[in-house]
Amino acid sequence: MKLKEITERLRAAGIESAEYDARELFRAYSGVSDCGFLSMNSESDSEELALAVKRREEREPLQYIIGSVGFYREEYTVTPGVLIPRSDTEHLVDYAVHHIPSGERFIDLCTGSGCVAISTLKNTKSTTAIAVDISEGALAVARKNAEDNGVLPRITLIKGDVMRGIDAADGEFYAVLSNPPYVSEASYATLEPEIYKEPRCAFVGGEDGGDFYRALVPEAKRVIKKEGFIALEIGYDQRDLIYTLAAENELDAEIIKDYSGNDRVAILRHKSAS
Repeated sequence: MKLKEITERLRAAGIESAEYDARELFRAYSGVSDCGFLSMNSESDSEELALAVKRREEREPLQYIIGSVGFYREEYTVTPGVLIPRSDTEHLVDYAVHHIPSGERFIDLCTGSGCVAISTLKNTKSTTAIAVDISEGALAVARKNAEDNGVLPRITLIKGDVMRGIDAADGEFYAVLSNPPYVSEASYATLEPEIYKEPRCAFVGGEDGGDFYRALVPEAKRVIKKEGFIALEIGYDQRDLIYTLAAENELDAEIIKDYSGNDRVAILRHKSAS
């Protein structure tokens, strides 16, 4: 099978990134020892490659097929049991990296693959974290990622339902971080086919997408230090919801935009810390 044929098949399946995906699959599964330069005539008869191409044609995410994804400055194992880390979430991590002081501890809720907690730990000095998720499968992936990235001694992984309170919290934290499910039911029904291969529970946050924010913000306020902060990834249309929740909980809110100019991260702080 030639790289050109793989690209054409993926394009015919409606995949916009067909050429990129074809090259990544070829590098991962062709069995060709040197895949540094690939022409469209590069060829392989690998059965593993043929299977991988078929999976991608069926709109299985590229990251699940390859089994890993780059995020922030790290590499992460991903499986169908966890949300695939996305570049949008790097804005959340970048804020945490630049605002959590050395030696402090933080909590990451809905940790999934662990990417938020692990990249924050990896790029801060002497910090420690508690990472919480309701899925044992996700926690197993997060544990592997923590070990692979050299931060396992600095992270405590706990199974818990954050919708019922931050039961893992013991004492105060400098920050509460979370990329919770925040897509509305209506919006979820319009997403690209690959999304439906990922865990639905990692996307949908109730009818308006705000269920997790309404549950998390009061609990997070309870455990952050006076000078600390809550950092939440949000949807492009959730600014008003966040400001309403901040006012209801006597918190100040700041909204950070992503590179496309969309609202992406909400920072909530005690009013006395503003």
